[in-house]
Amino acid sequence: MKIHLSKNNIHKTKSDLLVFTLFANEQLSIDLKKIDKNLNGTIIKTFKENKFKGQYGKVYRFNTHGLVTSKSIVIIGLGDKKEFKSNRCYRAFAAATKEIKSGEKDVGFVFELNSTLMSSSIEGLFQGSYQFNKYKTGENAKTNFELTIFSKSISDRTFSRESRKAIIISKAVHLARDIVNEPPVYLTPAKLAEISEAVAIEGNLAIKVLGKDEIKSAGMNGLYSVSRGSTQPPRFIHFTYTPKDKSKKTVAIVGKGVTFDSGGLCLKPAGSMLTMKMDMAGSAVVVGAMKAIADLKPKYKIHGIIPATENMTGGDAYKPDDVLYALNGKSVEIINTDAEGRIALSDALSYAVNLGVDEIIDLATLTGACIVGLGSYTAGVMGNNEKLINSILKCSENVGEKMWQLPLDDELRKEINSNIADIKNVGSKWGGAITAALFLENFVSDTPWTHIDIAGPAFLEKSNDVYPAGGTGFAVRTLINYLTDNK
Repeated sequence: MKIHLSKNNIHKTKSDLLVFTLFANEQLSIDLKKIDKNLNGTIIKTFKENKFKGQYGKVYRFNTHGLVTSKSIVIIGLGDKKEFKSNRCYRAFAAATKEIKSGEKDVGFVFELNSTLMSSSIEGLFQGSYQFNKYKTGENAKTNFELTIFSKSISDRTFSRESRKAIIISKAVHLARDIVNEPPVYLTPAKLAEISEAVAIEGNLAIKVLGKDEIKSAGMNGLYSVSRGSTQPPRFIHFTYTPKDKSKKTVAIVGKGVTFDSGGLCLKPAGSMLTMKMDMAGSAVVVGAMKAIADLKPKYKIHGIIPATENMTGGDAYKPDDVLYALNGKSVEIINTDAEGRIALSDALSYAVNLGVDEIIDLATLTGACIVGLGSYTAGVMGNNEKLINSILKCSENVGEKMWQLPLDDELRKEINSNIADIKNVGSKWGGAITAALFLENFVSDTPWTHIDIAGPAFLEKSNDVYPAGGTGFAVRTLINYLTDNK
């Protein structure tokens, strides 16, 4: 999708589709009134018949029958102007792209909003137009249209700045979505490392990738143990971004990279294995975020860390009742091999602590319990530092990615006490999202840390008004918002 700014007269510019927005209880703009006059009052008549007054999410489409220079007109309701912030703007413009039909190549958006919403608008347009058709044959190419933003109030400089930022972020989210949507036969741990290396080379980032023997030699017995049942060797991926000037702080972002999860010897039912290609969505967020970081150049030093593995049932698979020693020396009793993500993450978190970082943020499709508690559209947030948690929640609110804090309840700690080891990898069925986070807490030492359980919103089995079914890239925008806040 190509995008550019135009100050031309929309009434003299030909297009396949022209999109307008309307706030609740506001009058039609001068341009819309002129178009409506040419359409013999069809717009106002339709609105009166349907009692449309700019309600949020309502969309109306009009065929102009050649009476104006655009073949079709779409008008999108934006709701109450006082409530219209960047998150609602993002969703509205993403939903608007659903109105672009096949064959409409020249699309115009009449932008009458505050310039501060330009970036959110463009991000929404890019995300709404996303498709993953790599494995479809025939006429299934990605939507390819030219987008013109019509605005007389937005300067070229503002548009250039805001569109650049929006495109960088959008490409990062698209990358994360592509990675999640890839089938596991393609996206092995080795392939994930290969994609990461390409991102590092393109963005001039440092990267280190450890193979199976190096992982074992390094003492990462958690990651190594999970990988043993698979013929696909694991990878441990470590990005480093270093700012030109002295870093204000150092942050590690850690993403769970289980490229396929069969459950191991505690085998999942067949139906539950469907979509388990998305169990590496946390790692996809890290790769996407690092891609954007390379271009946006924040003032923080940032480490991107990914323990990548499959969880399979081969003859050497790790077993219930096993005891292993994680990188930080703690012993872990294995109760359920399907709680493998936290085992792999334990080494990645300890590795981040050893780097001496100031903060750790981990992202993982960790527990079904989080989906039970919060639903499919909200991530659970837990951690040991309220300031960091609140900052992440604020950034998630800024970009419209829903997150909710869950407590690290002291009374639940006993659930992961082991009779024969320091801890066990699962507790009872109650409070599963919290006990998983309490397990991870054992590997962050005193470092300020936030855990984001993205099991629900990372992948949609059914499409909604913004996203098609599949990977959503959820949390990429939150991370970028947080990491590029250099105040």
